[in-house]
Amino acid sequence: MITEAQLSDISLANLTVGRTTQVELIRAAAGAGFGKVGLLLMTATAQPLQHEVIGRPDVIREIKAASKDTGVGVFDVEAFVLSPQTDMERFRPALELGAELGATHISSIGTEFADNATFLSREQRTELFGRLCDEAAQFGLTVGVEFMMYRDIQTWRDALEMIEAAGRANAGLILDVLHFFRAGAAPFDLLQIPAERIAYAQLSDCLAAPLPPEKLAAEARGSRLHLGEGAIPLQQILDLLPAGLQLVIETPVATEAGFSTLERAKSAAKHTTGFFQAHACAPRVPAAPHP
Repeated sequence: MITEAQLSDISLANLTVGRTTQVELIRAAAGAGFGKVGLLLMTATAQPLQHEVIGRPDVIREIKAASKDTGVGVFDVEAFVLSPQTDMERFRPALELGAELGATHISSIGTEFADNATFLSREQRTELFGRLCDEAAQFGLTVGVEFMMYRDIQTWRDALEMIEAAGRANAGLILDVLHFFRAGAAPFDLLQIPAERIAYAQLSDCLAAPLPPEKLAAEARGSRLHLGEGAIPLQQILDLLPAGLQLVIETPVATEAGFSTLERAKSAAKHTTGFFQAHACAPRVPAAPHP
């Protein structure tokens, strides 16, 4: 059960503040009171990164300096896409750099549904995931699997099935509550997931109205809500998560798109603090199973 959380223990996802340099992200997180960040080292889409890090010694030095100066640590690095085009040799420098920067986790995802996209079979994806876990283990990294309805690892069941089939100890699913909610899952479903197989949780909120599949990616990347402003049963979800689980705030809010990086980080901090203050005092409502 998670009833309270300190900002200094929470990680700020890079998506929350928009596409900016990793140094600016770290300094904004520090200015807002967050203790950790998630860095974007590899693109998750067909678009190249706006701010490359790998192969840029000057940028890497700046990231290390910012982290040291502010005390903000690196929690995770992303994103490692599992697809027929995956090149493990290309992954290795990102894994090595992630560990060098202090990360303990990485984020892996499936292939996005799109015109002309090609996909791995279930067996191929499991084999590839296992190899990624083995590579990550050499650097002391845990591999999280983020499920999304617009990619071919769609639900928590899909993610857990692959994780268990791969059988690696350094693997767990990433509970992004937005994707959990959009997949039709309910808090009670969390009781079916072994606690040791939840790598970390990404928190946000969203409107209750269902969205067509073609709009889910845009919502996830730029139209989420702050905690407590939408329909996701966050209190019940948090009550069922293991104590001490790493929490990540991932709230790219559309109305804040014009804010500065620091303003967006401070807004996320303000709303997160307010939510957890209310959550700690709120009466507990037991989660009910599906009828």
